[in-house]
This record gives sequence, structure tokens and C-alpha cells, in this order.
Amino acid sequence: MKNRSLSVGALIAALMMVIPAAWATHRSEAEQAIAAARAAHEQAASVQAASPDTAAMIEEAEGLLPSRQYTKAVEIADKAKIQDRFAYEQASSGKVADAGAASKAKEAIAAAEAARKKADSVGGEWRDTAQMIKDAEGLAKSGQYNEAIQLANQAARQGALGYEQALKEKGASFPSYVAKKP
Repeated sequence: MKNRSLSVGALIAALMMVIPAAWATHRSEAEQAIAAARAAHEQAASVQAASPDTAAMIEEAEGLLPSRQYTKAVEIADKAKIQDRFAYEQASSGKVADAGAASKAKEAIAAAEAARKKADSVGGEWRDTAQMIKDAEGLAKSGQYNEAIQLANQAARQGALGYEQALKEKGASFPSYVAKKP
């Protein structure tokens, strides 16, 4: 019995050392992602399609390195790379992206922003709505119009629900049995 508990303990110790290493993003991975984003940005710039937004994203990713936020840096650099590659492909091929889908995405994003502002006007904006709209804009810039529309529609729904919730809770107070803090 003692040998069995010893082997189980050794197994757990080994797993605790291996698993975090498998999931953790290392500085070298973040640096590689940033380098790939820079290369895509330079390629897009070569056909005058580079965006100042993606340059800012690359700088933001680089700024995360000293604080060891490698996973976030990789995520931001990858988004910049995707946007610049899409811009390069569109500019160099002479093809225009699906104008109908792009227009629908733009409309969905505008509707989501309007719903967010309406909810905010009564103090009912939900925490994630603005970030969802920002992410939808990034997806649209990357040519992922269907995904952008879906996310913008979710954000618009959150805006509408936040507005309704704020109106329903207007004038609400805590029940008498809840102690007030001094």
C-alpha cells in the first residue's frame, strides 16, 4: 500500500510539472507571433494596404512582453497578422471582398453600437458589449464577415437587454431586511 501511494504521489508531482509547461505561452512564442505580424504588416505596406490599427496592435503586443503577458501578446499579434494578410490579399489580387457581406457586417456593427449607446443612456450597458463590438470590427477587417455579423448581433441583443433591464430596475431598492453599509 505504501508503494502505491508513493507512485501516485510521484505521478501527481510529474503531471504538475508537465501540464503547465504544455499550456503556458513562452516569450519566444510571443516574439515569433509579433515577428509574423510585423512581416504581414510590411507586406501589406508594400501594396499600400497596411492599417494604422494593425501597427498599433503590434506595438500593444510588444508592450505586453515586459509584463510577461505572452498569451495576450500572441492573441493580439495574430489578429494584426490576419488583418494585414487580408488587406494584402485584397489589394494585390485586385479582387474586392464580398461587398454584400461587408455591407451587412457594417450595418450589424452600427446597429450594435446604437443599441449599446441606448443602453448606456439609461445606465444599462453590460460589461462585455463594447468589447464584442470591437471584436466584430476586427473580424470584419479580417474578411470574416459572417462571424462579425454574428458577434455584432449578440452585442446588439446585449444592448437591448441592458436597456430593458435598466428600465425595469429604475427606482428599485434593496428589501428592508438587507442591512445597509454605514
